[in-house]
Amino acid sequence: MMVVPFMALYLTKDLGWTKFMTGVATACFGLGNLIGALVGGWLSERFPAVRLMFFSLIFGGICFVIMAWVKSFYFLCFWIMFTTVVADILRPAAMVAITEFSTKENLARGISLLRIAINLGIAIGPGIAGLLIERMGYDVIFIVDGITCICAAIFLWFIFNGKLSIVPPGQNRTEVTNQNETAYSDFTFLLFMFFNMMMLIVFFQILYSVPLFFSEVYLMNEAQIGLFFTMNGLLIFVLEIPLIFAFEKRKMDYGPLIWGAAFIGFAFLFFLIELPHFWISVFLFNFFISIGEILNFPFISTLSIIRGDKRNRGSYISVMASMFSIAIMIAPLAFLPFIDEIGYDIVWIICSVTCILMAVLLKILRPHFEKDIHNLAENNTA
Repeated sequence: MMVVPFMALYLTKDLGWTKFMTGVATACFGLGNLIGALVGGWLSERFPAVRLMFFSLIFGGICFVIMAWVKSFYFLCFWIMFTTVVADILRPAAMVAITEFSTKENLARGISLLRIAINLGIAIGPGIAGLLIERMGYDVIFIVDGITCICAAIFLWFIFNGKLSIVPPGQNRTEVTNQNETAYSDFTFLLFMFFNMMMLIVFFQILYSVPLFFSEVYLMNEAQIGLFFTMNGLLIFVLEIPLIFAFEKRKMDYGPLIWGAAFIGFAFLFFLIELPHFWISVFLFNFFISIGEILNFPFISTLSIIRGDKRNRGSYISVMASMFSIAIMIAPLAFLPFIDEIGYDIVWIICSVTCILMAVLLKILRPHFEKDIHNLAENNTA
């Protein structure tokens, strides 16, 4: 998270690329996410998850360091994709590890703790990166980001005393009878993923169109943009666990998905409203999109895991990770190449309408997930 929020700015401001070239390069990041998620899901069903996490962190870190010296368009596009393939094997492996080390009673909280760790990274990484860019330039963030990945791998090695083949006794996974052989034959689940993917394409403008908007319209510098992401991570860190706990107590396991998509759509409307100072718009956007993320993302993960069983859970996790990756891949191409022609206001209107429409479609889909919701509510009660 030191590199990703500043990639669009790095390519346009430091390398002088056009928005179209930037859109293509950042789409390669999404393509790498997709391949990494698919490969990671396949490997997670065949090798210990902790071992996959270790090698992904080591080699992903090395790739990030090398990226600092890659400047040509075609080679950088390839290297962005290759690096994210290696680095994103971590995501399905980490999710599988959560299911292995959790019981069915604490699975939702295990997923929330994983998200808390991720959002602490979001809170810390961009803030440090913004300051480093202001003082030392863009290249240094690739080197520092790579070193932190390698340090994380070393830390993981010491946690498990070098025993990276460990699989917890009893495989404490949540068992749910599922009639589908894999997630790919579960049409309802694939439709559910598609609606969430459309919402995520809008959400991930926070990594692409939003930083450019801050730089070009609000004239914010890199340190201020880093502060925005720090605020985002801290909001999620402070609010997510209390909100998830409240939902668990009230057995609300699908409704937050709907409201989350709607809140993400509402967030973009604050860029269309003239307020006394642009920082008010920034804060309101940040608050609403953070609440939307908290309401939506954990329940996508939990429902995906709970819908599968021991035989096919890897495929459900892989489809979920792929859905996020496809959204990351499409997000820059959806708007970046057209911003100069249609303007930011039209982009924000499209974003808002799309998310609200997806919220309605997710609500229509709810009855098809009643069995999963019931199983999840039973686990939360236990």
